[in-house]
This record gives sequence, structure tokens and C-alpha cells, in this order.
Amino acid sequence: SITLCLSMRKFLFILFLLNSVAATAQENGPTVGTKLRSLSGKDLLTGKLIDIQFKESPGYTLLHFWHTESDSCIKDFAEIVSMEKKYHQKINVYGFPYEDRQHIPRTKEYIVRYKLNWAQLFQYKQKGLQGANVIDVMKVDEFPTYMLLNKEGTILVRSTSLMDVEAVLKSAV
Repeated sequence: SITLCLSMRKFLFILFLLNSVAATAQENGPTVGTKLRSLSGKDLLTGKLIDIQFKESPGYTLLHFWHTESDSCIKDFAEIVSMEKKYHQKINVYGFPYEDRQHIPRTKEYIVRYKLNWAQLFQYKQKGLQGANVIDVMKVDEFPTYMLLNKEGTILVRSTSLMDVEAVLKSAV
């Protein structure tokens, strides 16, 4: 009877933990293991509509959420450019700059200066962290944020560190 009571307590505690983790994941947006269908938006430099189809990637898709007023984002630009060159045969990269409309010229200048030579799907910043469709849906509130997805659209990495992305890409060599 005492053993059954302890086992029931452990079961209820584990159930509580699982529910807590699930609730946190919903509040924080899609997490590792979540499968996405597709994303789309207009490229900031070309104006072309970009429809990101994960299954058409050479293996992986990297979503790069960034902001020109984030020192961490700017510091990571050289590293992400280097990573894209190193793994270009197995990865497609898409940028999601998050800016106020009046900062479009500055954002375009950063894209050219730092050679971010992949589609940049501009996210219009409105009040606080509201108003940018992909940013809102993905619940990105830290910049930079990186999401690495496989061909099935499953998030393998969601992190503010490119080292986490690199670790997965290195292991897949």
C-alpha cells in the first residue's frame, strides 16, 4: 500500500513535469522536435516572394533571426557567412531581419556590407515585439536566434548560439 502510494506520487509528479514542459514550449514558441510546414515572405533586396520548402533543401535549413541594433547579431555575421560557405552543399540559409520601417536602408546596407548573400525576409517591427508575422508565430524574442531544420521541417536546434548549429552540422558530415 505504501509502495503503491509512492509509485502514484512519482507518476503524478512526472505527469506534472511533462505538462509544465508542454505549457512552456507553447509559451516560448516552436521548440526542438516541432515540425513546421513552410514559411514565406518577401526578400528585402529583390522584392521576390520566397516560399521556404524544407524538403527542397540540400539537407538542412537554417533560419537566422537578427536585428541591426543587436551587437551579438553583428558579431555573428562573419561566423554565419563562414558557416554558409563551409556547408553550402548541405544547408540553405534564410535571414529574418527584424526592424522598424525607417531602418530599411540601414538593414539593406548591413546585408551588403556583411555579405549576407541569402534571402532576407524582412520582418516589420511594430509595438514592442508585435507585428512581425514570422517573428510572432515563432515567438522569437532574443536576437540572434537560430533554428536549424531538417528536410522534413523538424526543428533540430533552436538557440542563440551558432555553436549549437555548427555542432549538428559537423556531426552530419
